[in-house]
Amino acid sequence: MSTRSYSSRRRLVAATLVCMLLIFGGIGLAAHTVAREESEELFSARLATSARVLEALMAKQLEVATLARPLIVTLPPELEADTSNEPEAFGHRYETKVAFQVWRNDGTLLARSASAPDAALAPLRAGFSEHLVGATLWQVFVLRSGGIWVVTAEKDEVRQELADYIGMSIIAPLIVGGILMLAVVNFLLLRSMRPLSELASLIAARKPDSLEPVRLAETPTELAPIVVELNQLLDRIRAAFEREQRFINAAAHEIRTPIAAVQLHLENALHSSSEPERGNALASALAGARRTSKLAEQLLALGRISSRSDAYQQQRVTLGPLCGEVIGTMEPLLARRGQAIELDTRQECATWGEPSQLRRLLQNLIENASVHGAAHGEIQVRLARQGNCAVISVANDGVPIPTSEADKLFTPYYRLPGAAPGGHGLGLAIVKEIADQHQALVGIGRKPDGQGTVVEVLLPAL
Repeated sequence: MSTRSYSSRRRLVAATLVCMLLIFGGIGLAAHTVAREESEELFSARLATSARVLEALMAKQLEVATLARPLIVTLPPELEADTSNEPEAFGHRYETKVAFQVWRNDGTLLARSASAPDAALAPLRAGFSEHLVGATLWQVFVLRSGGIWVVTAEKDEVRQELADYIGMSIIAPLIVGGILMLAVVNFLLLRSMRPLSELASLIAARKPDSLEPVRLAETPTELAPIVVELNQLLDRIRAAFEREQRFINAAAHEIRTPIAAVQLHLENALHSSSEPERGNALASALAGARRTSKLAEQLLALGRISSRSDAYQQQRVTLGPLCGEVIGTMEPLLARRGQAIELDTRQECATWGEPSQLRRLLQNLIENASVHGAAHGEIQVRLARQGNCAVISVANDGVPIPTSEADKLFTPYYRLPGAAPGGHGLGLAIVKEIADQHQALVGIGRKPDGQGTVVEVLLPAL
């Protein structure tokens, strides 16, 4: 299955950019809305003030004046061509965007500013309103003074321009600052991710057979767990290679001797001068072949269990029936050796494990007790519960094992000095490997009377 690759740096920068756009956009919209509301209040108050000033200065006189045509308050001609936003000696260009009209009750226009049209800016109704005159939107305030109506207005674009200017004055620094922040974030990310590139380069430059730990000059806290786990993986691979090499070397050494013995017995059979000699040689060769077959079987079992190559599925295992089944299969073999076996199930126990492996564990314990026990002795298998543990113990009547040698017996191919022939030093190694995979403990001791050997396996009980 292919894995989709992506750049964490680009994804983080893109996510930061999207968040900035959303945040700054919201700030800009809020600033524009607030600026618009404030300009509405400010300019509306100015319109009302202008209307009252006009009422005081002009309306009373115009009410009783006789005019043939409206009085027009002109503006300096320079304002028409002025494009500056700064005040000039002759005024400000925004004056062209402010207008007023004075009307009589009978609909006669008494006065207006040069910027106002001849038509009414709004219906003669007191208060604030918004009206479209031609293509221009006006914000209007109408004030009544007796029989005179004072109308003041300004173009809506003045307020919109102010709101836009305030909004841009707020959001522009944020945009510039955001771009600078993105550049800084990108730079910092490149520097922070440099150890990742260095780690990739170190791994790419390594030889296939190199299992040395990976070391960086500087390791970020976030990257440290990856480096630690990678080094632990390399350690496990190294240990597996070493274990495999030891297994191959030991297997070659262990198999060489029995094969050489079988070959020697066969050669003796070929060169024997009598039928009894030939029979004895063939019998010895057959016994050697059986020992070699058993050794090969144990080697394969240890290899499979150690590498966990078999697909095992753990389940609840009741140990009493399992012990009875194993003893039933081995009892005829022990009887041929003149040995007896006894099962003592003091308390029924169960554990979580793989049945076939637990059977092999008990078979090896019984086989080991038989090989190293007394010729006509008895093997005792006991099952009991101690606290949270299910204890399987196998004891024989053989020579007690020295305490100093007990731990060495779990090492593959290790055999006690002067041990009985027939063993290969793999039985207890297999037992130890199975016990480790079941979170169990294995110990070797003596029987209460100080004689014989007892091997105990403590499994987690259910």
